[in-house]
Amino acid sequence: MENNPTLMKALTFTPMYSQSEDRIRLVINYADYNNRIDLWLTRAFLLKLIPTIEDCLDQYDTTPVNSEVQQKTEQKAQSKTDAPTLSMTEKEGFLVQSVDITYHKEAQQFSLVFKTEQHQVISTLTAPLLRTVLKSIFAAIPKIDWGISPQWIR
Repeated sequence: MENNPTLMKALTFTPMYSQSEDRIRLVINYADYNNRIDLWLTRAFLLKLIPTIEDCLDQYDTTPVNSEVQQKTEQKAQSKTDAPTLSMTEKEGFLVQSVDITYHKEAQQFSLVFKTEQHQVISTLTAPLLRTVLKSIFAAIPKIDWGISPQWIR
């Protein structure tokens, strides 16, 4: 019997470092508990994923980086997350095994599909929003403990 993974749509991303697990817990759809899923991203996986996403952005996003627009996008994309509430409402986490990244030239958007054994989580983002998600994940990483330069990400 084949086990088909469930497909979920990601509307929000809330990364948080778990010291006990020594990995990033990426909470998808934080504010919607019924449609929320917690994903685990390991150090080794992120060290491969971050440069891959940056390379895709460099290859396909030809719009000049406007720092004012990027700053407004980042402010708009940030949601107020209550860390103690997030910890108390922790759900079972699923280890991300792969991420598929596709660029849609006509729409000028990227699709990300996070794959675990049981779930597939999909999101379609513009380049500025994808950069914001990438930066928020990077901000949650314990850079010194993981041996990563704070200036590593562009």
